[in-house]
Amino acid sequence: MGWEVRHGGHRYLYRNRRVNGKPVKEYLGADDRFGTGVLLACQLEQLQARAAERRRLLRDAHTAFRDRIDDLLHATASANADLRTLTEGTLYALGYHKHNRGEWRMSRELTHLKNALEKLKHGTEGPKPLIRFEAPENDAQALALFAKARAGDAEAKGKVGTLLRERRWVDSFGNLGRQATRQLIRKAAGGDPIWETAITEHISAMRTELLGTNPTALEELLVRRVLNGWITTHALELELAIRPPTSEKGFEYLDRALGHAQKRFTEAVRELARVRQLRAPAILAQLNVAAAQTVVNNVPNNHPGFDSR
Repeated sequence: MGWEVRHGGHRYLYRNRRVNGKPVKEYLGADDRFGTGVLLACQLEQLQARAAERRRLLRDAHTAFRDRIDDLLHATASANADLRTLTEGTLYALGYHKHNRGEWRMSRELTHLKNALEKLKHGTEGPKPLIRFEAPENDAQALALFAKARAGDAEAKGKVGTLLRERRWVDSFGNLGRQATRQLIRKAAGGDPIWETAITEHISAMRTELLGTNPTALEELLVRRVLNGWITTHALELELAIRPPTSEKGFEYLDRALGHAQKRFTEAVRELARVRQLRAPAILAQLNVAAAQTVVNNVPNNHPGFDSR
C-alpha cells in the first residue's frame, strides 16, 4: 500500500495484492480536499494489521497443535525404544529368526538392531535424567541420602540401593517401562486427575489380562509396548474426533501421526503374538506330559499293564 503522485501532482492511493498468484496493483482513492484518501489509508492499515494478527494467531494455534501431537508421539517413541531394543536383542540371542525372509532380510534386521544399540548408547552417554525422582517430604532420611548421592557422595550412592529395597521403591523408581506408561497416561489425560486415574485403572486391567498366567520376562516387555501403543493410538483418535484441526494441512498432519501410531501398535501386537506362538509347542509338551502322568496315576489295579511290584 502506498501513495503515488500522478496527473498534475495529485496523490493517489494504491495497494498491491495477488490475483491467481500474480501481483496486481489496485486503485483505492485520491487524496482530495475531503481527506477520502487519508481515511482509506487508515482503514486499510487497520485491516492489514488485523489480518496479520489473525495469521499470527493461526500460526501459533497450528504450532501448538503440532507440538501437542509431536509430544505424544515422541513420548511413545522414547518409551518403546529401549523396550524394542531389548526385545529384539533377546529374540536374536535366543535363536529366534524371521523365517523365509532371505539372507539379505536377516542382514538388514541385524543392521537395524546394531544401529538401535548404537543410538541407545550415544543417547545415554551423558547424565541426562528424563525423570527426577524425589523422596516423600516426610521422609527426612531418604531426602538427605538422595541429596548426598546427587552431590557425588560415594558412600551415599552405595546406600541408595539398600534404602530403595527397604522402602520397596525399586519397582516404582527403577521400572523404565512403567514410568514411560505413566508419562503417556499423563499426556493423554491432559492434566485431568479424574481421567488420569480412570486410564491408569483401565491400563492396569489390560496389562493383567494380556500377561495371563506365568508370563516370561520377554512377554512383559512386549505387553508394555502394546499398552504404550494403545494409549497413543486412542489418544490421537480421540483428538481427531473431539478436536479435529480446522485447516487441511493440520488434518493431514494428524492423520499421518495417527497412521504412524497405529503402525507401531500393530507391530507390538504382532511381536507379542509371535512370541506366544513360539512358546506354544513348549506349553503343549508340558500339557501332554501332565496328561500322561495323570493317566498313569489313574491306572486301576486290575489293569493288564499294572504291576504291583
